[in-house]
Amino acid sequence: MSIVFRNPQSYLCGVVAGLLFVPTTIGDMTWGVAFFQRDRMFSFHDAVATGSLVPMGWVIGCPLLGWLADFVGRRKPVLIGGAVAMLLAAAGIAFSTGHTATAIGCFIFGIASGAAMIPYTIIKEVNPDEVKGSATGGINFLTFGVTALIGPIFADLLGEGFASTQNHVAHFRSSGLFWMTAIIIAMLLSMFLRETGHARERA
Repeated sequence: MSIVFRNPQSYLCGVVAGLLFVPTTIGDMTWGVAFFQRDRMFSFHDAVATGSLVPMGWVIGCPLLGWLADFVGRRKPVLIGGAVAMLLAAAGIAFSTGHTATAIGCFIFGIASGAAMIPYTIIKEVNPDEVKGSATGGINFLTFGVTALIGPIFADLLGEGFASTQNHVAHFRSSGLFWMTAIIIAMLLSMFLRETGHARERA
């Protein structure tokens, strides 16, 4: 484990994965139903069904983006491309006006968020073979450490705003901008990750 945590790339992998996970684990799975109900005025059924489309997208996105990273032989372009798709989908959700558009945006967002799994591959490839198990445990520690830190921040800034806000549209969009900021930071940090795909080795 000490080998993993002495490697700066390990921390980059964990923070990038964490920042790409929080819009789903905190934004959608913790607060999504409340925001859809109280800011977008969805029924409870529609709010739950809409939020559920994000993890449904994982079912497609995680294996799809993993396969794509193997197929092209590079991790970073697929990781950053997935993050860009997440960013566009998040913007679509934040600024959409209808239930159907929001539902489609959530499903696309879920597919694109499969990119958050790619750092799990990178961390094992930037560390020695004999510590791959420790690398997997280490990135889980870092990823959900990021979640534990950002969750209360979001709750303080926007989660408590339901009772006081007079503009629910602006409140909903502010939450979207919060998660879009997390995605942008993840994209910027991704540029400092070491490329570990087999295409780089051949080059």
